[in-house]
Amino acid sequence: MRVKSRDAERRNPRHARRAFLGVFLVSLLLPRLCAATSITATEGRVLFLKSGSYTWAEVVRGQVLAGGDQLKTATRARATVTFDDGSRVDVNPGSVFILQETGPQASEMTLALGSMRAWIAKNLNRRFQVRTPTSVCAVRGTEFAIDVGERGETRVQMFGGLLAVSDNKGNEVLIRDTQRVEVTAQGLGRVVDSSQGTDRRGPESARDAAKREVGLEMTKEEVQVAAALEQKNAVYREGKALIDVNGKRVRVEEYIVRPADDQFKLVVLNERADRFDYFFYHGTFNKALPDDMSSALRQMSGCIGAACDYFLISYDTGRSNTVDKVVETASGGHQVEVNNNLEARDAVTAAFDSATDRWVSLNVSNPGGVGNEKFYQTLFDNYSIKFNDVIHQSWTGSNIQNTYADVTYTNVTTVQYEPSCAPPNCTYTEEGVQHQIVYAENASGAIWEKYDNYIISDEGKIAKFSDFAGITSGSAYKTTLLNWNYQQIVTASEFSGRKIDLVVEPKIFIKSGLIP
Repeated sequence: MRVKSRDAERRNPRHARRAFLGVFLVSLLLPRLCAATSITATEGRVLFLKSGSYTWAEVVRGQVLAGGDQLKTATRARATVTFDDGSRVDVNPGSVFILQETGPQASEMTLALGSMRAWIAKNLNRRFQVRTPTSVCAVRGTEFAIDVGERGETRVQMFGGLLAVSDNKGNEVLIRDTQRVEVTAQGLGRVVDSSQGTDRRGPESARDAAKREVGLEMTKEEVQVAAALEQKNAVYREGKALIDVNGKRVRVEEYIVRPADDQFKLVVLNERADRFDYFFYHGTFNKALPDDMSSALRQMSGCIGAACDYFLISYDTGRSNTVDKVVETASGGHQVEVNNNLEARDAVTAAFDSATDRWVSLNVSNPGGVGNEKFYQTLFDNYSIKFNDVIHQSWTGSNIQNTYADVTYTNVTTVQYEPSCAPPNCTYTEEGVQHQIVYAENASGAIWEKYDNYIISDEGKIAKFSDFAGITSGSAYKTTLLNWNYQQIVTASEFSGRKIDLVVEPKIFIKSGLIP
């Protein structure tokens, strides 16, 4: 189901930013939760960055921390962060520590670099979690230490209690007492008993197993090997060679697999003579998918009249050229009736109805958002998008209901529009042809991202709007779409002039139901 929201192109930049091939659904923002957490001891030079600020300041003892606040310790500096239940974290020299969330139900932090040691009080009603670039440590009441290297490699050492450690692939181990484990971008290592130096796992580590599926932090050869293994179980598979918008010949390979009963994973591989780019989208639904996934996938963009039977509760995506990466994650997905949630700006005024195979207009006559024709979409409580590990935007919420009033950006970039933003760095559609540019930057302009989106033929010709004029039925739309391809070129402040350049053909989206 394709949808149009009121003033969508100019009012809702998230459509353009994450609508690559219609797979990335509109997500919503919510402010972070806060609770009393403070710095109770310091030694040496410790810097503090308030959430939403761009200026570091010297920290003072007793400083209260809120969600999104950051600490940075100098070479010989230390800081102690104490929570309201008596739990504490010692941040060691040369570390970067971020308090993501703190409250009576949950405390979450990120150790981006350096080391820390934690003493966590047992509390069955509180979730305590530490994230690093490569791992998530879920605490069960314990004492432990974490060390993070410059490439994100993480070493976790237990001193007592129980700790669940997982990697970015979803693999998890439980470590206790004197055990330790290392986690890298490739995945979990072996659990070792520090007192005896013995390995507590089988002959194959989770890191080896992780290489069997396409993910980030992989070489071209590793991606190709993993893709060959995944494709043995592909539900849908397509591929062809074509010319991209820059006149380069590109081999496109695409497939969809089912990693679990309630999951699907789309992978797109692009190989050119001088580069290799790839993309994946991994989604988890609210329940097990039917044998014919298309009936569930076509509900991803929303449902008219009643809540969707199938909807995403989480997803993660990755784009990479084997050097640079864009990582996008969302969780806490739930259905919201957006046409009657007291916010007119997120109202959906037209949608593609698969029951009639046509575009239909929805009665959204009340700008107050009450009494309109119902339309249900999935909103996500938690979201982040990172470029080479730098957060460009994120939020954390709880059962959000509104795409605007309930939403506060926690970081960083905002889409720029004409006329204040002149071409080529702005959001606009080039006159007469299917080329859209989306550009976003932070307040200082130091952090930015840019998307060039094209619809092109197999020969690299850019489609015109007239090529799609007058098409209202689904069958006519899909027949026309099969003559074209999508190309998205991503550049960002962290890429040092490089780009991620992805081309896909739409056939797999039509066959699978992603384009209904």
